[in-house]
Amino acid sequence: MTLNQGQLLRDRYRIIEVLGHGGMGSIFRAVDENLGLEVAVKENLFTIDDYARQFRREATILASLRHPHLPRVSDHFTVEDQGQYLIMDYIEGEDLQERLERIGPFEEEEVVYIGAAICDALSYMHSRESVVLHRDIKPANVRITPSGGVFLVDFGLAKVMQGDQTTTTGARAMTMGFSPPEQYGAARTDARTDIYSLGATLYTALTGLTPEDSLAQTMDQEELTPVRERNPRVSKRVSEAVEKALQVHPNNRWQMAAEFKNELLKAQSGRFNINFGFDPTSTAISKKPDPKKPPGVIVRGVETKQITKKRTPRDANASAEKNGTPRQRIKIDRGGCLAFIALLTFILILAGAVFALLNPVFTRNLINLWF
Repeated sequence: MTLNQGQLLRDRYRIIEVLGHGGMGSIFRAVDENLGLEVAVKENLFTIDDYARQFRREATILASLRHPHLPRVSDHFTVEDQGQYLIMDYIEGEDLQERLERIGPFEEEEVVYIGAAICDALSYMHSRESVVLHRDIKPANVRITPSGGVFLVDFGLAKVMQGDQTTTTGARAMTMGFSPPEQYGAARTDARTDIYSLGATLYTALTGLTPEDSLAQTMDQEELTPVRERNPRVSKRVSEAVEKALQVHPNNRWQMAAEFKNELLKAQSGRFNINFGFDPTSTAISKKPDPKKPPGVIVRGVETKQITKKRTPRDANASAEKNGTPRQRIKIDRGGCLAFIALLTFILILAGAVFALLNPVFTRNLINLWF
């Protein structure tokens, strides 16, 4: 039984709204009434062994991870005869797929920023004693926030590797265009599998189009279209870095996420200036202009902060007269003015006296002229 708006789950989590639907259930935005925090609630309504085990694995993996670009899990439980639930950080904003549909391809600077952030998360996951593979990186599983946050989400297909051996458990699924050839069938997957999927995600962010499917490329049915052929504005360095990540043979890709990140960053000079197309004056997405207010500047389809003319005292007086209120006049302190004039006169007399003492010829001529 799915959750409803306003429902209180486990006497703690108040359901606010549905954020999305998946194959096994929905994801909700809720409020933790014990702590007063917004959280995300992920449900699994298919409690048969395989699905329940997969859901528990996701909870266990996420609960063990602590990284700025990964969501944190705070609770996991089962409600009898209803379903399993995972409580994690609520991440405001939108995923890359939603952003692509709303505005279109990202700017290169934004893609480098996103790619570097996800590379950091992958480096952390791949360098753990028990290596964690995500195996489902795609635009819908990368979320961005109005404040510039980047998060890798949905670990439903994640797998844990012990040393050089991969576990035999774990769901296996593919997303055409984003999964490398080794993910099809029973081939071995490793860290380079995630690097391929990230490359495909960045390719889509740059071009607005999904790269050709890896299996079709392996069978020589298709070839990868170069990034710059689809978006000539992308620099050669970034396009080549992304295309290397998309090599069908794992040995020809970047071998580590850190290598991929370093190559991306070489194309970016200076500091990042990112807002991902969000309205900088609000956390709302694609805020519509208020027809009652003067328009602001429209940047990539989003209204920014309203521009207003700075009011001068003359403007204020004109507005006051128009509204029928008395015009404010500037008051002059006459006493202060007289004191200033007297001080200035004294300084001039003193300066003249000093000059006369220092110049005897001038003084003698002045006396002769006077008398």
